[in-house]
Amino acid sequence: RDEFWTKGNLESPNMHPGKACVTCHSSLAPEVAAEYPIAGTVYPTGHEPDDCLGLDDGAEPAYVEITMADARVVKLAVNSSGNFVYNAIEGGGPVMFPITARVIQGDKERKMFSPQSSGDCNSCHTEAGASGAPGRIVGP
Repeated sequence: RDEFWTKGNLESPNMHPGKACVTCHSSLAPEVAAEYPIAGTVYPTGHEPDDCLGLDDGAEPAYVEITMADARVVKLAVNSSGNFVYNAIEGGGPVMFPITARVIQGDKERKMFSPQSSGDCNSCHTEAGASGAPGRIVGP
């Protein structure tokens, strides 16, 4: 997409696509990290750099569906920078780990098969991939 976040740490749901959201907020604003325990970025390809804007959903909105250990399912909208976030206060309470996830756009999906014990999605889904992730979270 060749468009980048250029507004530094300006508080916004569009901020710093690709960076490890929960890790960053835990050090800079712990009260925010507790409120947003699941966050990440969806990209059109698997190896985009940090701060590059993510998936442009065009005519079909995309969302990330999270299934928690207690069988609750939440749908998190992917915003204009590719970011998605779960608000524990507004979204239904604390996260019950482990969680599974899938990205849905129209009638297509991309599923993550391994249950996860962290909601800091971009901590593993980095440009090169970490902890067994192949790279970025990619839309279907």
